[in-house]
Amino acid sequence: MVVDLGGGRFSVGRVNIDRNTREIRIPATVNMTEGPVEYMLVGHQGKVHEAVFTTDAEARDIHVAALLLGVKPHSDLGPPNAATVVRGQGAVVIRAEWDRNGPTESVFLNETVNLSDPSTGKIAGTLPSGAWLYNGSRIEADGVFAATRHASIISIIRDDDALVNNPGASRDNDEIHTPNAAKLPAKGHPVRMVLKVK
Repeated sequence: MVVDLGGGRFSVGRVNIDRNTREIRIPATVNMTEGPVEYMLVGHQGKVHEAVFTTDAEARDIHVAALLLGVKPHSDLGPPNAATVVRGQGAVVIRAEWDRNGPTESVFLNETVNLSDPSTGKIAGTLPSGAWLYNGSRIEADGVFAATRHASIISIIRDDDALVNNPGASRDNDEIHTPNAAKLPAKGHPVRMVLKVK
């Protein structure tokens, strides 16, 4: 159910929408600050053992919020072992924000994940900056929305079940991504995922 909160703001389940800023806010929690990861955000029934953040929000509610803001999902994830170009209404800029004593802390999502050199294993930087690809998941053969079934919301690796995918070339290597603890609050700290629709 979509609830009108006034002033161009709406809620869908636990998800908030602001039509003025074209932003979707998803409540989440820091789940991992070390170890290999394949997902940025999953539901509690998802792959929590390899996700930086978890959320109580439903994937379907996030998807409804995105569609209400005019997102046009791009189901083509692009060629293997290569980056893909994110354009138009399938592009979302994502940041994590959290409250602290003082101003709200905010960081672009790519900065929260370290990228290791596959040949040396040493950290070579973070995920590249830029928009993420809103692919919108898919409907499985039995008619179930895959993002709901698998609780996959924002994926680092290539995953057409997720709502949002990392468009970078590293998405086909599931062994080189780790949380960037220097850019994250402590494990268990509440945060908000903010998706800005272009």
